[in-house]
Amino acid sequence: MYKETIDEILNELKIDIDLVLYRVFKLNFFMVVVSHWVGCLWFMMGSLSKRLGYSENWLDADESNLSLSISHSDYGGFSVYLRSVYFAVVGMSTVGYGDIVPTNILETFYATIVILFGGLLLPAIVGGLAAYMSSFHRTEKLFRKRIARVRQYLLKIDAKESVLDKCRRYFDYHWYCQGGVIEQEVSDELPTSLSVEVAFQINGAKLNSIPFLKCCDDATKLLLVTVLQPRVFIPSECVVKEGERGSVMYIIQRGTLEVSCSQVKGPIRILSSGDFFGESCLLGSKTNRATVTAVEYCDCFTLNKDDFNEVIDGSPAAQTMKVNLANSIMESQASNKRAFQNMSRYPKCTELMLGSKSEEELPSTHHTLLPDSPLNLIWNVSLLAICIYNAWIIPFRLAFAHARDSVFLDWIFDALFFLDMILNYSYVSYFHDGELVTDTPKIKRNYMLTRFKMDLISTFPFDIVALLLLPKEASWSIIVQDGLRLLKLFRLRRHFGTLDTIFSFLLDHHITVAPLRLAEFLSGVILIAHIAACGFFTFARWKHSNADCTEGSSDCWEGTWIMRQIYNGKLPKDGGSEWQLYIRSLNWALPTLVVVVIGDVVPTTSPETLYALLWMLVGVTINASIVGNVANIVANLETDSSDFANAIDNIRNFLSVHHLSHDF
Repeated sequence: MYKETIDEILNELKIDIDLVLYRVFKLNFFMVVVSHWVGCLWFMMGSLSKRLGYSENWLDADESNLSLSISHSDYGGFSVYLRSVYFAVVGMSTVGYGDIVPTNILETFYATIVILFGGLLLPAIVGGLAAYMSSFHRTEKLFRKRIARVRQYLLKIDAKESVLDKCRRYFDYHWYCQGGVIEQEVSDELPTSLSVEVAFQINGAKLNSIPFLKCCDDATKLLLVTVLQPRVFIPSECVVKEGERGSVMYIIQRGTLEVSCSQVKGPIRILSSGDFFGESCLLGSKTNRATVTAVEYCDCFTLNKDDFNEVIDGSPAAQTMKVNLANSIMESQASNKRAFQNMSRYPKCTELMLGSKSEEELPSTHHTLLPDSPLNLIWNVSLLAICIYNAWIIPFRLAFAHARDSVFLDWIFDALFFLDMILNYSYVSYFHDGELVTDTPKIKRNYMLTRFKMDLISTFPFDIVALLLLPKEASWSIIVQDGLRLLKLFRLRRHFGTLDTIFSFLLDHHITVAPLRLAEFLSGVILIAHIAACGFFTFARWKHSNADCTEGSSDCWEGTWIMRQIYNGKLPKDGGSEWQLYIRSLNWALPTLVVVVIGDVVPTTSPETLYALLWMLVGVTINASIVGNVANIVANLETDSSDFANAIDNIRNFLSVHHLSHDF
């Protein structure tokens, strides 16, 4: 009920949310609600045990545990709720009990039901999340798969580098315009009537703008829309050649084309969105009087002469339409004839019509760095390595108060980031609509509108400003400086695209990337676990720094998860070195995130319980992501062969269903 209400609210507000993300959110929300119910009932079991006179109950046992520093009255009594929900998540997500265990028959009976219920529920949730996560950006993945197949085929036949580049730019344009969606496939999925209606919504305005079609009735326009065929023309492609016979009319949806004629030097006309040409062929086979060439990538719709005649045949406005078409052709020919004469007599007319550019307006053509050049790839790989280093060292320093011995190395890396800003502002070209943009003013404008703000935030040395302004003797000054360096992590997301470039380079050299894809994903999981581990240790360090004890004594870690590790012999009495502490922190984080289980490192205070609970809920999604992505990677190892095998199976099933001989 509530789910449908949320869907209705989103539809009413016309809020567009990624469907996969929305489904992931709903499953996670359902998991939180179930954990809340199970936790509340677990608390009720403890309270009921007291009333029924059991000598022990989990509430008293949890609060009186000497290895814990738990008080259920913390946070105004909210702590006992945290411990209850914590038990629920641990009980449903692990095989057996966690660190909170039942102490009597009533609690044991309930805990057994929770474990059984969780054994059925959690796999269902993880399976659903895994399916959703594997379909995340599904359209983009399928589109990239198509690109990879085309690239592999071209490499197999030793196609020229220029052909590879043209194909790559075409796919880039296709993705920019349609987001990888193939319109024909979408149309084939719809009923005929609905497909026609959708097509009219897309192309109806184009037909209405054509003068000789304005007299058409709606039924005829709907039929005309169904026979329009989409075409894409690449830059410098000849669409119509002078002297050849035409049989197709072209309607321009996007892009620019130029018209030229052998009688006049240079272009005589520029066509753009909404214009049309070649309409004379609709009245019969005509010879093209000019050449039309694509200046940039162009999307057009074509109307075939035979399809046009078939549609208007029987229409009440057919004769009027043909008369209007003939008049339109005569007017167009007369206008073109006058234009030819003027341009032949007065060459300046061409400059006036097309617009002459002053020297200042001409695009700058100084040397630029190509976005897909080996030099740019090496540079971006270096920046990615720096980003990964920052992603590891910054949380580690912040959590463990690690000495900043490499501060000068940090400043060198910051200088390289600043150099990257300069290069991208002036010298690194980019692709737009499949076209390589090398014009310096356009490069600068694009950088300022897209990446400048985020690059500035992640590059500006805020920590150096803090070093100069804050008192050096204050211990919190170092924490502020390290905290400000967290802004450097914003750059990591931008440089992840470098990995796709590396994978494309390896595919071009016939090197499989499936193991590298798996390593990439697992590295991301480990990085998240590293951040979670640093945060987990921060709770213990904060209590350690406020403890009144002798440095090096185990008492300094009293009331933290580290003290329990010392009691259990997992750490030395002084807590050990920072690397020993880091390994124990990571030993908590990895099981929590990867398999959502409780190991031998457990929270011992209310803040630690809250932190662990939140990461366990995140861990369910991460666990599902691992299952979904690893399954996808393994499945894609032999995609082509499996597709072929499936096709053979489908043919065999078809022959069997229709009782046909296998000799076909």
